Amino acid sequence: MAMAMAALLLLVFLAVPAVHSVQTNVPWNEGIDYTTWAAGKTFTVGDTLVFVYTTNHAVDIVDESHYTSCNSGNALHSYSGGQTTITLTTPGPMYFLCPTIGHCQAGMKLSITVAAAASSSSGSSSTTSTTPAITTTTSSPTTSGVGGMFGNMNNWVVIGFSVVVAGFVGFMG
Repeated sequence: MAMAMAALLLLVFLAVPAVHSVQTNVPWNEGIDYTTWAAGKTFTVGDTLVFVYTTNHAVDIVDESHYTSCNSGNALHSYSGGQTTITLTTPGPMYFLCPTIGHCQAGMKLSITVAAAASSSSGSSSTTSTTPAITTTTSSPTTSGVGGMFGNMNNWVVIGFSVVVAGFVGFMG
């Protein structure tokens, strides 16, 4: 009976789809071709962007027309402080620019498309928004301390959990 329970537990954990979020550091500075930088990158709901910049810069989230014209006068959100973490919560296009005079015109602007996260249930309804919702935090860089030493700690949690489950199954067998 114990072996059957352990096998069932393992089957449940294997059947549950893994949700992986990715943190992408955005080097927010002049002289970077953000079209080339974003090419080949995939951004998905649940991922985070960490803008790292000096006090000479800021991050504004704007709509497409303001992105195209480098106009931050009607920014949807504005951030300053040297580091801004933005969690992508809604699929669709997002537009970022530096509102410092001349920086956007010099190419300091980023356009991305956020893809929907994989869903584990079918038939769920989705809503469409012209402005993706975001959450933000300001924190110290993640490249220091334990996170910088060992990389993404979520991976270590998954590995540790897998080892515990495998040990449990071995113990019960």
